[in-house]
Amino acid sequence: MEVFNKPPLTYEQQVNLLLSRGLVITDKKRTEKHLANISYYRLSAYMLPYKKKESGIILDTFKEGTTWNDIYSLYIFDRKLRLLVFDAIERIEIAIRTQIIHQLSHKYGSHWQDNPHIFNPPKEVTLKDGRRITIDVYNEIQSHIKEQLRNNRAEVFIQHYHNKYSDPVNPPSWMSVEIMYFNHLSKICTGLKKRADINGIASYFAIPPKTFCSWLHTINYVRNICAHHARLWNRDMNIVPEKLLFSKQLLWITNPNSAKRSKIYYVFCMINYLLQIANPTSQFKNKLKELLTEYNNVISLDAMGFPKDWKDEKMWQ
Repeated sequence: MEVFNKPPLTYEQQVNLLLSRGLVITDKKRTEKHLANISYYRLSAYMLPYKKKESGIILDTFKEGTTWNDIYSLYIFDRKLRLLVFDAIERIEIAIRTQIIHQLSHKYGSHWQDNPHIFNPPKEVTLKDGRRITIDVYNEIQSHIKEQLRNNRAEVFIQHYHNKYSDPVNPPSWMSVEIMYFNHLSKICTGLKKRADINGIASYFAIPPKTFCSWLHTINYVRNICAHHARLWNRDMNIVPEKLLFSKQLLWITNPNSAKRSKIYYVFCMINYLLQIANPTSQFKNKLKELLTEYNNVISLDAMGFPKDWKDEKMWQ
């Protein structure tokens, strides 16, 4: 183990460091401006594909002919990709939120979220790192609702409910669920006690219940990547979604067994699949293809998990 002793560098020093490592920079002032607005550390993730390797180890030096424009263009591509994916996930999230509210309200009444009996009881689980945690969906969403009611004074519908009604304390589900985060929607689906409850929600999106819950978990993970402006384009998924083998109702991958579920391409397929229900007129697939074409000289489709014949799939046509 070493002691970290790297000093902070000025923008000019950062540019000189890149030059010393073999990067081609034709406009130093422009590069300094980029580094002033986007940190060196953030951009370093986009430098990795352009660095030399030796015995599988990534070196500090760049491949011959690599330019600053290559790295900056890759960063801009990833930014545009995140915006596109985030927009698509928002539309899916709203549809899922709507179905959860609608179906459970008609089964259990307006305040189903306040009924502990429709949720699984608290359960202790052991994580991979050995830590033990308690999964308690009912109390978690109750705590969140109370926190939002206390702190989220900007929402007009919350103010209206409290000005007009004294009982129940919590607003009905169509208000309470609207102030939940995406991860709460995922937890509600996995935390429902009766299989029939999640079956109804999942079947609306033409997905088996277990796979649906898994997809929500992965989409929430990708949503957080986008929301925190982290690298997306060639990321290996820490939360790998379950495989959907086939679909009788919607367009899906012809050979699902060949798709790499740990790569972002599979997430694109999931989003495209769900949008067929959530937003049938979505331009997601067209905009994605346009973006890939625009930056085809910068990106590696293989690093994103795209198969060579992906454009032949009906779901992308």
